[in-house]
Amino acid sequence: MLPRYLISPSFHHKIHEYSDCIIIGSGIAGLSTAMRLSKKGSIKIITKSSLSNSTTWYAQGGIAAAIKAPDLWENHYRDTIIAGQGLCDRKAVEILASNAPRMIEDLIEIGINFDISEGDISLTTEGGHSYPRVLHAGGDATGEELERKLISYSRSSRRINFLSEHFALDVLVLKNNCVGVTVMDVKTGEVEIYPTSNAVIATGGIGQIFELSTNPSISTGDGIAMAYRAGACITDIEFIQFHPTVFKTKDSGLFLISEALRGEGAYLKDCHCNRFMIGKHPKAELAPRDIVVKEIVKVMSECGNDYVYLDARHIPENLLKTRFPHIISKLKENGLNLKKDLIKVSPAEHYINGGIKTSYNGKTNIEGLYSCGETAATGAHGANRLASNSLIEGVVYGWKIYEDIAKKLNQKSRELESRVNKSIIEILNKIKTEKTKTCREDKSDSNYPDLDRLISGLRNTMTEKVGILRDEKGLKEAAKLVNFYIKNLNFNKIKNKKALEILNMLTVASIIIKAAGLRKESRGTHQRKDFPKKDDINWKKHIILQQKKVYFEDARTFITGNGI
Repeated sequence: MLPRYLISPSFHHKIHEYSDCIIIGSGIAGLSTAMRLSKKGSIKIITKSSLSNSTTWYAQGGIAAAIKAPDLWENHYRDTIIAGQGLCDRKAVEILASNAPRMIEDLIEIGINFDISEGDISLTTEGGHSYPRVLHAGGDATGEELERKLISYSRSSRRINFLSEHFALDVLVLKNNCVGVTVMDVKTGEVEIYPTSNAVIATGGIGQIFELSTNPSISTGDGIAMAYRAGACITDIEFIQFHPTVFKTKDSGLFLISEALRGEGAYLKDCHCNRFMIGKHPKAELAPRDIVVKEIVKVMSECGNDYVYLDARHIPENLLKTRFPHIISKLKENGLNLKKDLIKVSPAEHYINGGIKTSYNGKTNIEGLYSCGETAATGAHGANRLASNSLIEGVVYGWKIYEDIAKKLNQKSRELESRVNKSIIEILNKIKTEKTKTCREDKSDSNYPDLDRLISGLRNTMTEKVGILRDEKGLKEAAKLVNFYIKNLNFNKIKNKKALEILNMLTVASIIIKAAGLRKESRGTHQRKDFPKKDDINWKKHIILQQKKVYFEDARTFITGNGI
């Protein structure tokens, strides 16, 4: 049984002053939302690491938008729908594609320097795109450029308060209203309560539950886990995208080789140095990622290798140096030359298509609780995200969240702060009287479980049983292990950051396994060996998990009776 709280709010050391909005996460989704909202009220940005340590920072490829003729946003819309394999929410995709050009203008206005070619913004093509529409910066350092400028711009606002090294634990909810967030100061271990009637979860991905992931070490699924404990709906979480081309470094690290390299003409080759994507899809190496990954897995099995080759030797050297300086530098550190050598690559977990279920303005089923970025399931990605749609989705839906919260802030009354503070006191009193089940605070010197061994076991199980290929037997074995951990582990000194992250990882793993077991078909990034075909008759629908409940929704729309 999962606890309601990672650490009981009754152990708090301090209750802070009310904030108009609290944003959890400092990537493009969180920062772009904060920038806009700072014009309307007091904002706090909470991140458990440094501001720049986000998934956004590591984004190489770029950001997608139809900004130049003959491309149109309708083409971007169509490509996104096709990649989503029948599970995209068409209205959500329309919002994404039609507003993307405007969002690019806003980014340029705050100083983002996209790469220029012959006096115009340079565009490239990535998997699944029918036109060159991927903007990039610094060649293959788009994420770094975006993150630096967004942090700089946000710091210039006096109404944004940054709380680095603060671990957001749980959302406080009373009568289905968000009233605050419990947070642990990582340096001191103290638990604090931050009252608010508007909270935005933008914590990024879940990659650390797998052995191989392009995600940074902070991607432990915290946002999805805290939303699930609070009663928010989670949807499409079984759809996990693996990036086709990840390079293993000499020190056993992982380095993503941008899809943009294939966009500029690089080939995928098997152990016999033959291109294997020819004839598998009209776009060959630029097929949607789920299709490319499936072929890579097949080729690796046939060749008896754990890699395939990426070949860029035929691409002009000047183009490689201009577009991919970071990739060239990393390969050089490993004794390789992009112009002269075949590069060994293999798939790794990259992006979760589902997450916290939101409306078209980023709202969850809990009043005042929002989500955007990779943590959210807006409906725009369906069963497989179109390449370079992640960054633009964070900006577009951050803007939609801003619009919704701004309306409330315009009508804010002084009574609101008082009601929120009274609600927090009511929650604290309820915990004391009802003895709410929660992880306990224990200051004893008891030994921890072997956390590193636990993480290793979880990652191995998720990779082997819930990775690229799945079946009922493996999913049941994974569920048994994860449920055993959740039921039996007793974390003393629960204020240990790694222990808290593990509880979030176990929570996310359990709901991924549950959804993957329910979906008895193969679609997009969810591949069942025992159900190898797509089944539109029975499974053109979304799986929605809410604590102990399971719902199913027709894929035509995300709209339900309660406004979601």
